[in-house]
Amino acid sequence: MSGMKLNLDIIEIKDICFGENNDIKDGTLVIDKKGLIEYLADPVFAKIDIQLAKPGDSARIIPVKDVIEPRIKEESETSFPGIIGDFGDCGEGTTKVLRGCSVVSTGTIVGFQEGIIDMSGPGAEYTRYSKLNNVVLVIDTIEGIKPAEHEAAVRIAGLKAAHYLAKSALGEEADYQETYQLGPVKEELPKVAIMYMIMAQGLLHDNYVYGVDAKKLHPTLLHPNEVFDGAIVNGCCVVAGDKYTTYDHQNNSLVQEFYKRHGKEIDFRGLIAVPTYPGLADKRRCCSSAVRMARLLGVDGVAIPEEGGGNPEADLMMICRGCEKNDIKTVMMLGPDGVEEPVADTAPEADAVINVGDCNEFVVLPPMERIIGDQNQVKYMSGGAEESIREDGSIRVSLSIIMGSVIGQGTLKMSSYVY
Repeated sequence: MSGMKLNLDIIEIKDICFGENNDIKDGTLVIDKKGLIEYLADPVFAKIDIQLAKPGDSARIIPVKDVIEPRIKEESETSFPGIIGDFGDCGEGTTKVLRGCSVVSTGTIVGFQEGIIDMSGPGAEYTRYSKLNNVVLVIDTIEGIKPAEHEAAVRIAGLKAAHYLAKSALGEEADYQETYQLGPVKEELPKVAIMYMIMAQGLLHDNYVYGVDAKKLHPTLLHPNEVFDGAIVNGCCVVAGDKYTTYDHQNNSLVQEFYKRHGKEIDFRGLIAVPTYPGLADKRRCCSSAVRMARLLGVDGVAIPEEGGGNPEADLMMICRGCEKNDIKTVMMLGPDGVEEPVADTAPEADAVINVGDCNEFVVLPPMERIIGDQNQVKYMSGGAEESIREDGSIRVSLSIIMGSVIGQGTLKMSSYVY
């Protein structure tokens, strides 16, 4: 696996606008709105609109399903292997990246646990997506569609839109290049891996690996480059504050940090993707297999970031106990601090835990000049309630409703303190 080399050609997008043709001009992504809507057409969509939301705008996007960074393989001109692209070149070669922009999907609500992105004000400080130039898909589906069909159609539309926009990067000169390769380690360093928990819980709580629903998978060894190159995509309606969007998989901050330290402080051995099933038998099967993989890799330690909360904490503790029993040190990253929100399972071996923030903290988000989507949906979302919407248009919600505010990667460097 050390031979895999991925070059990310970064094209910085500083602004976005609509125009007659898709193009990139002096850092501005020009979008053919009509062409994009036609490209996304689907019989289950009653209406599609495209709106733009830029950093600093008085705009609130609600409810948000997914966030995706436009990326495309330079050689094959494909994206998201198993969904839009082929499998062969994932994690290798050159991938064009439109850095500084994203595709955001919203519209009629898919599940009750979608989220909010504020582009300005106090809410913007709790999400990294407020710093992006966002191309927002506002999609309404036809009546009578089943929730799973709704989720699938909107999810695929977001990926297709990202691919459509990324094609503008083909032939463009990169502003700079990032290269990722697990080179040989010349000295004896701690061997480490990441236990990459993949939601596989059903009822719209699933992610996809190479286009396959994680409910159909066994633990899988992945090169970190595969994650950067779109092998894992979001299909999950867990609480917005700790949900990994596709953007979070593409830009996994923990993987990036391990790469920075590879060959200097650690010997990074890769990722073990562990489906987190709801049932006990499947949990035992997957967690035991994941521990065996770690032993086969010969690692000294693993990091275990959590996605979601509650049920997956049983998987966390199973992996922790299994690893520690085999002299593999564990560090887990999760949101609940054990006081405001209890951890659903515990283990005496879990003696190294990084807390990434208290999602139950309440904030008041001020009125916005523009609502992209439907603010009334806040009453149905985790972190909101009927009384959340105030007369002046402001909303009082918990951090759990803000996209990516307390994800297990620790992207925003938040934490909780017990006094």
